[in-house]
Amino acid sequence: MPFIYELKIAGNEPSYTFVQQLVPAGSLVGTGQAVCTLTDGAMDFHVSAPRQGLLVEWFVEHGSVIENMDALARVVCEGTEVDVPAAVPARLG
Repeated sequence: MPFIYELKIAGNEPSYTFVQQLVPAGSLVGTGQAVCTLTDGAMDFHVSAPRQGLLVEWFVEHGSVIENMDALARVVCEGTEVDVPAAVPARLG
């Protein structure tokens, strides 16, 4: 049975600006796959999907300010519903 989770930024993270979708809506994403790029103004960061699924909707667009626990996207997963952790952006380079 499928379940839905919202890809969110972890609660202890600073504000970021959304730069780029790396995966368009309607695409399958793998666990750990980078799905978007954020910036804090000094460095760029990737956000990875914490769980495999179908990315069905983006809630943000280029230039949007992302606060902690803001939802970035909606993902549909197969299997038994589980808690999906919030994402921690990983610095590029």
